[in-house]
Amino acid sequence: MSSAASKQSGSDEHLICLGAIFGSAGVKGAVRLKVFTEDLRSISDYGPVTVVGREYPQGKRFEVEILHNVKGGVAAKLKGVNDRNKADALKGSELYIERDALPEIEEDGDFYFEDLVGLAAKDRHGDFFGRVDGVFNFGAGDIIEVNLEFEKGKRMYPFSDEVVPEVNIEEGFLVVDREAFEGEPFEGETGENKKG
Repeated sequence: MSSAASKQSGSDEHLICLGAIFGSAGVKGAVRLKVFTEDLRSISDYGPVTVVGREYPQGKRFEVEILHNVKGGVAAKLKGVNDRNKADALKGSELYIERDALPEIEEDGDFYFEDLVGLAAKDRHGDFFGRVDGVFNFGAGDIIEVNLEFEKGKRMYPFSDEVVPEVNIEEGFLVVDREAFEGEPFEGETGENKKG
């Protein structure tokens, strides 16, 4: 299973989240980015990004230049952000691009994580148990969040070949081997199905 780019759930289906700002880098306005693409430096390949967050709730477009790798991501320069205070004010903001700006997927089995949101979640016996509500990466690997249909709350599962052995975008479902994942619940998990 592979993906060309990953995404956290967003409110506009035409926008893809490529990364999030998690702080400033230096004193000249550079920001530290957590990048949701396989190639950390590719975020600058798609043209201007739209930054959405506390400072720009409706979004503001910026040209972005990748500077160098930092722990947890990359340092980047947003055109017009020229001091540390402005960079710090953007902490928590997300960077989006139009879906159309991404290259077409050419290989079978590849997809954007955006395509997973809304898919039916079935167990390994083919029984429907919920819908994919989002795809996240908190630093330890990709995670899918499933909004449970017959149980209360949501459940997060590692997005790995072992736990998610099948993704069928065309037919609108993925398979989650719920029994393969016996770990502790992820932070943010809700509902009575929590372990512990």
